[in-house]
Amino acid sequence: MATNGGYNMHKSCGHSCNVIKKWQWDITKMTGHNGNIDKYAVLVLNRPISQRTNFIKNFWNNAVVKVTVDGGTTRWDTFVSKLPEDDKENILLPDLITGDFDSITEEILQKYKKKGCKIIHTPDQNHTDFTKALMELNNYCSGHKLNIDHAVAIAQASGRIDQILGNVQTLYLAKQKHLLNFTTNVYVLSDDAMSWLLFPGDHIIFVPEETRKHEKSWCSLIPMGEICESVTTTGLKWNLDNASLKFGEVVSTSNTFDGSEKVTIKCSNTILWSMKVPSICS
Repeated sequence: MATNGGYNMHKSCGHSCNVIKKWQWDITKMTGHNGNIDKYAVLVLNRPISQRTNFIKNFWNNAVVKVTVDGGTTRWDTFVSKLPEDDKENILLPDLITGDFDSITEEILQKYKKKGCKIIHTPDQNHTDFTKALMELNNYCSGHKLNIDHAVAIAQASGRIDQILGNVQTLYLAKQKHLLNFTTNVYVLSDDAMSWLLFPGDHIIFVPEETRKHEKSWCSLIPMGEICESVTTTGLKWNLDNASLKFGEVVSTSNTFDGSEKVTIKCSNTILWSMKVPSICS
């Protein structure tokens, strides 16, 4: 079985042939907690950067591709400006700056242009800047013959609810419209939480030790855009057994872990999974 969001497709044939997708998810291979880091891209969206300074520095520098998105460039510039001088010298420049540029000053844009950063204006208003940034990331990776396992957007799940839901929409589009290579998984990092979509099939999510032991750890399974007819889990405090997830009925928010090293989830429809990763935030 492929790991880190990859999957194997197992076929069981009788009168018909069904394809069962199986995923394994281990976010420690992005956050660096196990010393074995996968290839990933990081995108800074136009929201406050609330994570620990040391985490962000390492997370940014270890990324294969580094992207700032419109006003996210200003957020990044502010973050860098507050670093000690030695850190400023060691922090890497964005590989790519994209957006319709309605929320970035000309001064900041020219500053990074003079530093040699690639600037791509994406004025199309039919998509959000996040969605367009993934398209440009894909072009960048194709042009540089890069394969990445993950794309992580640093964003806040607070503020305008339409923008929050727009970010979830981009998670859907990434897979359904093939914005990136089909093996690349897209995540949203907000404060100390990591969120991503679980598509129909069987999932194993490895739970970091820090998450298992934290007294205020939480996780959630949210149906988005459709009813999830059936969900079965293990490893949660409140497990689901062939349950239906539907707004107006049952939605599994504020769940938590039972101390197991992994959570298993079998879902019939796509759901949004979120989990706490305590050490990311100060």
